[in-house]
Parts: sequence; C-alpha cells; structure tokens
Amino acid sequence: MDEANRRMLNSFPNVPSPYLNYDPQLLPQSSQPEYIFLEGAGSKQRGRFELSFTEIGTSCLVGATLGGIRGIYSGIKMTSMENQTSTYNRTQILNSVFKNGARLANTFGTISVYYSIFGIILEKTRGCEDELNTIVAGTSTGLLYKSTSGLKRCGIGGLAGFCLAAAFSLITSKDKLKEIGRNVF
Repeated sequence: MDEANRRMLNSFPNVPSPYLNYDPQLLPQSSQPEYIFLEGAGSKQRGRFELSFTEIGTSCLVGATLGGIRGIYSGIKMTSMENQTSTYNRTQILNSVFKNGARLANTFGTISVYYSIFGIILEKTRGCEDELNTIVAGTSTGLLYKSTSGLKRCGIGGLAGFCLAAAFSLITSKDKLKEIGRNVF
C-alpha cells in the first residue's frame, strides 16, 4: 500500500457503525447456549404431520411413474396405427407420457393429501396414533374423493379406501389390530 492511499484512509474519522454501537449489558446473559429445536426433534419417531410430506411426495412420484409407463404404452399403440414420420411419432409418444404422468401424479397426490389431512385431524382429536386412524382416514379419503360422482360411486370409493387401509394395517401391524379387537369386543 503506497503512502497516498494510507493518508487517504487515515483522513476519514473513526465513525462507529450504528448497528454495532450497543451496550452489551442490555442483552440477556446466559451461561448455557441457546438453540431452537424443531417440534419433535428429540423424539425417535416422526409424527403424522412430518410423515405426510414424505407420503405426498412419494405418491406423486409413484403416480407420475405409473402414468409415464401407461403413456409409453398408449403412445406406442397409438402411433403404430398411424403411418407418420419418426419425429411425429416421438412427439406423440412424449405428449402421451407427459399427459398420463401428470394426470396420475395429480390423482395420487390429491388422494394422499386427503388421507394425510384426515389422519392428522384424527390424531389430534383422538390423541393417539393407531390403526383405527389409518382405516378411518382411508375410508374417509375414498368417500371424499368420489363424493362428486354420485352416491353409488362415493360408496365404492369409501369401500376401496377401507379395503386398502385395512390391508395396509394388516400387513404393517397384525399384533396391534388383534389387541384393538380384544379391547373392542
């Protein structure tokens, strides 16, 4: 640094920053470190709300994958009947993949959001997380998802939700269901 630059820097007065000009006695003095922990961070098992984000994302990805596979099949089937150029066929297949993938991803995502909402509401109102919540949430999801299609389809949707939730509960926890059955009867 040359002499001219050093004189220029020394010519400015020492002006303290208004943001750093404070009395440290005004701040609370603590001997322990202060941290902010997430809700449930100390527990070894995540709650229903935390799990819902994973469920929703996974179901959207599964729906997009299944829809893409279905789109490839229907796109190839559709273009094989037409006598077009390869560029046109490729475009048609891609359109079919993206349309079917998006449609099934939206469907699976919507169903998963409904299921998560019902599960969270049941957990908060009942105060416990068990298989009964899973079965009621699955049944309610099926009923709500098909509620605009008429009473018959609404009942079929509720039955499908009940069957899927009951099968999931049977697979994941047979012992707990037996205990619930003994307590109810």
